[in-house]
Amino acid sequence: MMVSKELDNVDKGILYLLQKDARGNTTEDMAEKVGVSSSTVANRINRLEERGVIIDYHPIIKYSETGLGHHLLVTATVPLQNREKMMDDLMEVSGVVSIRELLTNNENLSLEVVGRTSEDIEDTLEALDSLGVDIERMEMMKQERANPYNHFGKEFANEEDTG
Repeated sequence: MMVSKELDNVDKGILYLLQKDARGNTTEDMAEKVGVSSSTVANRINRLEERGVIIDYHPIIKYSETGLGHHLLVTATVPLQNREKMMDDLMEVSGVVSIRELLTNNENLSLEVVGRTSEDIEDTLEALDSLGVDIERMEMMKQERANPYNHFGKEFANEEDTG
């Protein structure tokens, strides 16, 4: 694991713009807003990815509009010593779309699960159980929203406030 370094204002501006709209902001758009060339923006994004600051890019999907009417957040406990290996196996389970590892002994995983039918969800839960996941609770998810972290703020992106 790399030692984390403080981000400069260009990196903060780029992260803010990517969090706000990764798909809609081109390197040219971001360059204009953070005051550097588009090649500098592309190089900075590559460096942030290589450092592990940016891990991936994902759309937020409204699963109910895709025929997947069952969208749950599952809080679970897995043994601490197996957690890292288990997470790889859990990502292979049909219906699991994301996993968050939590720094606690109990209820140390949060899983996002989707399925077309309640039977799909039952199959996913049975697969999780067979892998040694102790399910603590489940909640139906209605909607999700995301916001850029303020610290990577607008002030580094020279962006007009349109909202």
